Amino acid sequence: MGPRLADQLAQVQKDLARSVTAAERIGESLVELGTRLRRDPGKWAIDWLDDALPGSSETVLIERALVEALDRNRLEWLLEDIRILRRREAELRRLMADQPLYQTATG
Repeated sequence: MGPRLADQLAQVQKDLARSVTAAERIGESLVELGTRLRRDPGKWAIDWLDDALPGSSETVLIERALVEALDRNRLEWLLEDIRILRRREAELRRLMADQPLYQTATG
């Protein structure tokens, strides 16, 4: 049972690292977007440009990666995933720590 727990723990840690990295990317995107909007809020647009307005030729689309950082549902899911994976990691570590005690008691 020990190697199986170790494999599960390794997978959970891998998934957790991937989720944390994704959350960090979202955070960096939000900071970048905030910086741009603070400097010149009228310059940016999301998903479309409307050239009918005077001076709109200076309007620039915000990159898809930055727009995706605004997806509340995606961010909520990601943060919940991180919480679940951290709990699972702690549970697997506890089980692995208890493993030698179980094996010596039954062995």
